[in-house]
Amino acid sequence: MATDVERRPERETAPTRPRLRQERWWVPYAFLALLTIIFVLFYLWPAFNTVVSSFFEWGLANPWRIHDPSTWSFVGLDNYVENLTSARFWNAVVNTTIWLVVFPAMVLLLSLFISVAIWFLPRGGTAFRTAFILPMTISLAAAGVIWTFMYNPDFGVIPSFLRVINLEGAALDWGPIHLNAGQWLSNPGMIDFGLFQIRLVNLSLVVAGVWAFTGFGVITLTAGLTAISPELVEAAKADGARPLQIVRHVLVPSLRGSLVIVGTISFIFALRTFDIVWVVTQGGPATDSEVLAVLLYQQAFQFIGDAGLGTTVAVIMSIVLIAAAYPYLRGVIQEERH
Repeated sequence: MATDVERRPERETAPTRPRLRQERWWVPYAFLALLTIIFVLFYLWPAFNTVVSSFFEWGLANPWRIHDPSTWSFVGLDNYVENLTSARFWNAVVNTTIWLVVFPAMVLLLSLFISVAIWFLPRGGTAFRTAFILPMTISLAAAGVIWTFMYNPDFGVIPSFLRVINLEGAALDWGPIHLNAGQWLSNPGMIDFGLFQIRLVNLSLVVAGVWAFTGFGVITLTAGLTAISPELVEAAKADGARPLQIVRHVLVPSLRGSLVIVGTISFIFALRTFDIVWVVTQGGPATDSEVLAVLLYQQAFQFIGDAGLGTTVAVIMSIVLIAAAYPYLRGVIQEERH
């Protein structure tokens, strides 16, 4: 009598997983090829075009085309030399440096204070968090329009408040600091260091940028706070730590990664800032608030024959951006490897 095993037909064995992998070996390469094509066409090629065009003299009236030698007017490093020896370029560097120093510092401190304060609140944390995040949902151009009205000397909120407390038009001269209260976008004053001057109109614009960007820092640091183990905080409380000591010795060290992210993104934002400056002052009065991005735009698009100078500013800004982002990206890569 035949056994059940003998009567049972043999089933076709399913292909093993290694076999499936061998049959579809091309799938990951297809995805990588698509991304590589997009990266080359929309990033590497424009970047290469920009770098090469910075060595030529061209403008909107006489455009430069890499495939048309008849449009080439090679000047070598002349565009770089002209910018690097221009007082206007270094004025833009000083104004951009103000953004690079003040903006990330204000965003970090304000975001950390708000996030920690909300974290300690027993109730209403969501409402407060939403209030600080809302400005991030509007465009930077719209934020610039809002702060233009805020600073308006006739009906703006800030001048009206100074008028109520009898400080409108008050002048302060204290050493190198010269402040004119109420003229926030025209002539708020300066800090005179002798070799160079810091025009305080830049700080008026930085405040507007901080208002629009702080929501990003609040979101990032709040996410970092939720990842902190409650046992650490409870242990600190059991040891008699006060709230400030908990913040200093528990919360801030645990937020180191989040703080690096906020600081790096804020630095990049400050270097690229254009919208708020252009909408509020267009780099004025005169060139008091002109940053590198505004100078780039004016050279490339407003001055018909100086687009080559604008591309040199773009190249210089890109080098600074890469140098600033490199430590952060290197740290991320090392963390993934470990």
